Amino acid sequence: MTTSETADTAPDHDPAVIEALLEAAVTRLRTVGALRSEEVERAVRAVPRHAFAPEFPLEEVYDPRAVLITRRAEGGGATSSVSAIWVQTLMLERARLEPGMRVLEVGGGGYNAALIAEVVGPTGTVVSMDIDPVVTERARGFLARTGHSDRVEAVVGDAEHGHPAGAPFDRIIVTVAATDLPPAWTGQLVDGGRLVLPLGVRGHQRITVFTKQGGDLLVGETGNHAGFVPMQGAGAPAPRMVPVTGAVELVTDADPVPAPKALPGVFALSAHQVRSGVRIGGMEPFSTLQMWMTGLSGFGLLTGTAEDFVHRPMVPNAIPAVWDGATLAYLLLPKVPDPAEAYEYVACGHGPRAEETAAALAEHVRVWDREHRNGPGPRFLAHPDLPGADGVIRTRHTRLLALWDRTEHDHALDWKADTRE
Repeated sequence: MTTSETADTAPDHDPAVIEALLEAAVTRLRTVGALRSEEVERAVRAVPRHAFAPEFPLEEVYDPRAVLITRRAEGGGATSSVSAIWVQTLMLERARLEPGMRVLEVGGGGYNAALIAEVVGPTGTVVSMDIDPVVTERARGFLARTGHSDRVEAVVGDAEHGHPAGAPFDRIIVTVAATDLPPAWTGQLVDGGRLVLPLGVRGHQRITVFTKQGGDLLVGETGNHAGFVPMQGAGAPAPRMVPVTGAVELVTDADPVPAPKALPGVFALSAHQVRSGVRIGGMEPFSTLQMWMTGLSGFGLLTGTAEDFVHRPMVPNAIPAVWDGATLAYLLLPKVPDPAEAYEYVACGHGPRAEETAAALAEHVRVWDREHRNGPGPRFLAHPDLPGADGVIRTRHTRLLALWDRTEHDHALDWKADTRE
């Protein structure tokens, strides 16, 4: 693994430049809605972000949308980063931190832990955990430099097991991409405590806030999409790849998965297309549709670019799809002639049940359009003993049930209000 800078090589900067960049960042965060409370704003102003990323230009450090990659694996993939400021402030706002709280942070670059320490104050406790000792040592150096080492305990460990020595926690804030909810997190969280994390559900990741409501029951509300480095260690994602054809594979955590010989060659069979009648603008987000589809039996994501398909899919490399035996269906998004810059969802099926599978997929899109298109997304119930039923998603540690009964966005962001692109 590689990392580029240590706590001993931080450059000197003009305080006036830092102040101007910080002020601009706070203004932008307030404008889009990622920063709302006085407590979190005071923390952002108190903690020098550049001290935790000395290898980056100040303009990049204080850009609210910039992700600062600080460590990479041998193959080049990011293993540690300082998240974009808008993500950090949004997660802290949704955590509803209070003075005196005990907080476990998973993913320890130092900066976010320092922000948490500022909000929970001198009577609070912050434990920042990372599986990589190099990342932890780097964070310790930065925390010492900014005066937070006596308020943040930076430890090395596999977050799959939490941190029993510091439990119980009022809040657990996870800053790496998780695809499951380890029992240690639930067990080390107080009743009424909040778990904030980027939860990936069948390939679609959203910042989700769970509240523990006694025992092992967690009730969560999904929020914004954001990118994070993946969990490492025992909780690392382990998607199953099912070959389809050439460069195309079906990535799924469905149980069971398709038989190895079920889908190869399916694209050689004639296609059956079903128009949904649902149109979307060129810049309109469709994240709730992607989440809506994860509840389908046999859901997965297809890899590959448009050139790898007989018919052009809606997006490259993460194409929503469903399989049924030896049948595969996915969404196309062809442009329609009127109005300008409009597209229509079309279900495309291949295989012996192509017609029925494509028709069901198109109807699923219509239901989303009628009932959930402009909504905030689902709530989640999470419990290891939820009864198996349609829509219940099984993970290694728990079961998730999406409830599409929310009507309001709790923390919707307005990026259109941010005029600095």
